[in-house]
This record gives sequence, C-alpha cells and structure tokens, in this order.
Amino acid sequence: MRPARLRLSLKKSVGWLLILLVLSQLLLACGEDNKAVTPGITAPVTASTSGVKNTAATTAATATPPRTTNVAVPTPTSPPNLVTSNQTLTLIGGNISTLDPALAGDTVSSFFTRQIFSGLLTLDKDMNPVPDLALAMPDVSADGTVFTFRLRPGLKFHSGAPLTADDIKYSWERAADPKLAVPSLASSLPAANYMNDIVGVKEKLEGKATDIEGIKVLDSLTLQVKTDAPKPFFLAKMTSNTFMVVNKATVSAGFDKPDGSGPFKVIEYRKDEIMRLARNPEYQNGAPNLIQVNILLGSAASNPLTLYEQGKIDFVFTSGNDVERYLDKNNPLSKELVIKPQLDLQYVGFNNRLKPFDDPRIRQAFSLVVDRARIARVMFESRVVKADSILPPGMPGYSGNTGSLSYDINRARDLIAQSSYRSAQNLPKITIYSTGTAMAGLLQQVYQQAFGIEVEVRQPDYKDFQAGLAASQFQIYIDGWAADYPDPENFLRTLLGNGSAYNDSGYNNAEFDNLLKQGDEQRDAQKRLEMYAKAEQIALTDAPILPLYHSVSFLLVKPYVKGLELTSSSILSLKDVYIVK
Repeated sequence: MRPARLRLSLKKSVGWLLILLVLSQLLLACGEDNKAVTPGITAPVTASTSGVKNTAATTAATATPPRTTNVAVPTPTSPPNLVTSNQTLTLIGGNISTLDPALAGDTVSSFFTRQIFSGLLTLDKDMNPVPDLALAMPDVSADGTVFTFRLRPGLKFHSGAPLTADDIKYSWERAADPKLAVPSLASSLPAANYMNDIVGVKEKLEGKATDIEGIKVLDSLTLQVKTDAPKPFFLAKMTSNTFMVVNKATVSAGFDKPDGSGPFKVIEYRKDEIMRLARNPEYQNGAPNLIQVNILLGSAASNPLTLYEQGKIDFVFTSGNDVERYLDKNNPLSKELVIKPQLDLQYVGFNNRLKPFDDPRIRQAFSLVVDRARIARVMFESRVVKADSILPPGMPGYSGNTGSLSYDINRARDLIAQSSYRSAQNLPKITIYSTGTAMAGLLQQVYQQAFGIEVEVRQPDYKDFQAGLAASQFQIYIDGWAADYPDPENFLRTLLGNGSAYNDSGYNNAEFDNLLKQGDEQRDAQKRLEMYAKAEQIALTDAPILPLYHSVSFLLVKPYVKGLELTSSSILSLKDVYIVK
C-alpha cells in the first residue's frame, strides 16, 4: 500500500534549503559511503514498561508454506486484571482519503478500514494469514487453484444485519466494478492489483462480465474461489482491504458511518475533527478490550508530540530531530520509545512513457548521480536504511547490496553522451513531482549541478499527486510502498509488473514479467525466490525506479498501553490493546 505521505523530517534548527545545498555539494564531491547506515538500527528497541511488542516478518522458508486445511482459530485470551471501566484509547489520525475498503490504498485509510471492516482472512502479529470471517483456513484443491472457505455461523454487520457468503461475493464484485473507478480507469482500482489472480476479475474490470466467474457461493456459509494458476501468496493477498466485506443495504448511504463487521464500529465521525469508535461486542474473533477509541483529526491533531507529553493522547509516531530527543537516555520518555524497521521502500520513479526517460541510459544516468548512502547518513542521520535493492531487509528474497547503479557521476555523464540525446543540453525540461519539498529539492540541486540543466519541482496535494500518477503525467516522481504482506510479489509485481495498477513508471520488460509469472506460480519456496531475484536484478539494471531508503518507525507509547503490536507492515491493529492504570 502507499504511505499516505513520504516520511521526511529534517532538523528543525536549520532550514531545509540550506541543508539541501550543502548536501548536494557533498553528493557530487564524494563517492557513495557504504558505512552510512547505523548497524544497530535493525535491532528493535523497546522499553520493558511498554505494552508494545515488536514482531518480525516471516522468513523465506515460511513465506509460502504448504496450505493446510481446517486450521482451528485460536481462542482469544483476556488480558490479566483488565479494568473494563477505564478502557478508552486516544490517538491522532492522518488525512482520511476514504473509508471504503474497496478504494483504500494508503496507510492512513488502511488503518481505519482495518479497525472497522473484516475479510475472510486477516494477518496475525507475525504477518501470517489467519481466519477472520472464515471458520478456518480454506480447503485447497490438489492443483492449488481452488479455495473453499467456510464461514463462521452467526456473523453480523455492526447494524445487526446477517453477513453471509452472498455479501462476500457482492463486496468482491463491487470492488472490481469499473463504475467504482469513474472518472478514472478501472485499472486504477486496487482490485486490479489485489484481485487479479481470481478467474474472471479481468473481464469484470473491463466491463465484459457482470459476475466474477471464479467466485461461487455454494451455500450461505460456503464460498469457493478459483485462481488462474497456483499462487502461493494468494491467501496472504486476501488479507488486503480490497477483500473486506461491506453491507449492500447500506453502501448507497456512503461511508461516513460505515457498516462493517470489524472489531470496532463508528459511533461518531466529524471530518477533520474527530472519529469515535466503539467496540463491537459481537466481533467474531472475540470482543476487543477497549470500550472506546477517540481519534483526533485535522487541527485537533496538530502538535502531536505536545499532546503526547501532556498526556492527551496515548501513542504517537515521531521522526527527525524529535527522535534524537527521545533517544536521549536522560529523557524519561526514552523508555516509551519503540523502534521498528519497516518493510517498505521510498523511491524515485522515472516515467518510462515520457521523454527523456523512455531511454534506459537516461534513467541509469539520473540514478547514478544520487548518493543514497549520504542521503541516509546526512539527511536522515542514519535513521533510515539505505536501499540497495527494491526488496527491503526482512523480506523473503532480500539479497542485500546488489551493486547496481552505485554512485558514479562520471559514468552517468558517459551514459548521457551514449544516449539518444548525446548531451544533457539536448534533454527536455525536467520536472520532479512530490508531495514533500525536501527530497525533491535535493534531487533538483543534484541534477542541476551534475548535468548543468534546468529542473523544476512541483508539489501537488496528495489527491492530485495520486491522480497524476494514475494518468502517467509525471516525468520524475517521489513515492513509497509499504508491504501489504511479506512476499516479494507484493513489491516486484505491484510496482513494476506490466498491467499493475501501481506501475506508475510504465515499466514494461517481457523478460522481467516472464520471471515474475514463473515465480508467482512456483510452489517451491526457494525456487520462486530465485526467480524473483533474477527479475529484481533486471529491474535494477533497467532503472525504472531508483530505490532510496527503507523506513524505520519510531513510536512513543504510554507505559499503561498494553497489547499494541507494532509490525513491519505500517498498519496497527487496536483489537488486542488494553489499558492498565
């Protein structure tokens, strides 16, 4: 999923423009520094007083395990000495682009939809798929293409309406309905990426079918799904927002007060002010411990660290210069800081459909002049992990330093001379698009100084930025991706696969796509990782995107907040949180 905004915070004591000017000189003057990342940053740090648990991504050996059938759902356990009268959590929320799970594609919207809605499956704290609406993990056919799910009996929406297999079929077909995308193309719908393995989804998206052939209701409690080939990652993919279930009877009323079946229900929502959630006592995985969750929005959520220090909110993410303050062991709040490397990627995208980036040598040249190690060390003070690959550390198949496109300004200039443009002076005007100014400003300085060309920076708002990406309007853009599930397919195919809704670079390489297809359908875990590794190397050489860095989350949590799972997926679940004061 897309981060709602790029996580970038420079030291407040110095203007960002001055830093960029100095840093750009350093980038051009020095070679890539492979010691930029603090080695200890990959070790999660948590205080013993905090109720937050750090969880790791699954290993390569368990990324695509054999699918077992009839796996029982663990019985939820109540926290010890729970004081039910004091179970209210208060936090801040970001800009909510939508509460419709069929459209939620960023981390902020995903956070809200995951509290309110349910799907057949969800992710546990270790990012493994487990039953949610489903009674157990599905029966899987011998060829690995047919999944038969049995629903828990007595499922209900928050409104009290019964939830059956027909509701699931309706919700999935709605998510792939091209009418939902208007005025955009159906290919921009999340379903085009997350549901494209199901037989008939392509035809539904193209408006050629009313129903999705691969989804069958056998009875009110049984649903069967057929994929176009064995896909070892399919069950993990089913945990995404796109597969969550909505109530057909209430959809027409909109999503200001959505009728889900998740652990919490919306009892009040005033845009840019506040959202209040109440626990769903009939939640199928056991009622949450929290009675109410208050989420401050808009101006009420300004100055979040002040709100935290004043005890007005119970946890908050922090970054930049503020992190340094909370890392100081003399600061009592240092004991409340939790650090977690993220399965994500922040990157520069080059639009392969637009000149001059239709020429791979230009893309390579614009990649070679960016010293990613110094960006990680100087701009981010080693609080991010320099990206040497598309896959992040901790992801199955991560290979570490590939050596591709390491900083080399002389080679970059040679590549421009070898390109169809022959000289940087023959390049068309270059424009960088980003929702933030700092990284775009840095790249502007680097490219102008390296090639002696004019570079413009434009900063659209988030909505216009997403629309511009979908319409393939941007030459260079800065974006990010956070794992929906721990599988290389979620990065390689999603960001660069031909036909992917999120392939904003327009990358199209038949050899790359063929390796992805082989990896997608390979049921041997090690062999499929090898195929993905070959595909990744091709993409790194072609340079449709330039990996910049992998994020690290810094979360302050009050010591009385227990059961908050900080995973590497950028999504927090509040279901198991409780308060002990």
